[in-house]
Amino acid sequence: MSIDLLFHITSQDQWRNYSTNGYIEPDSLQEEGFIHTSKGDQVEETANRLFSGEENILLLVIDPLRIQEPLKYETAENGLKYPHIYGKISIDAVIDKIPISPDKSGKYNVKVRHFD
Repeated sequence: MSIDLLFHITSQDQWRNYSTNGYIEPDSLQEEGFIHTSKGDQVEETANRLFSGEENILLLVIDPLRIQEPLKYETAENGLKYPHIYGKISIDAVIDKIPISPDKSGKYNVKVRHFD
């Protein structure tokens, strides 16, 4: 069985808030009812669409086997299926935090590769 890691992009300030309360609870959870995450091949597009030019950004690596809330893959307006988590995520599910920075043009070049 193959289980792909999930990724959530956030600011370093927001991560400090999450780590203090023990859960990832972005505004989207209240506003849309779920937390946006990405598969590895979606990280770069997501970072550039939502965080272009921003500094102090973290890529959170999430183990989906540690998530206690429902996880659904749903089709977005661009036709791609994104993983959405319908509830808060314990920070225990975060297995790594990777700082990412945009290049001089404000774009992110983030390649997440899957190794078998």
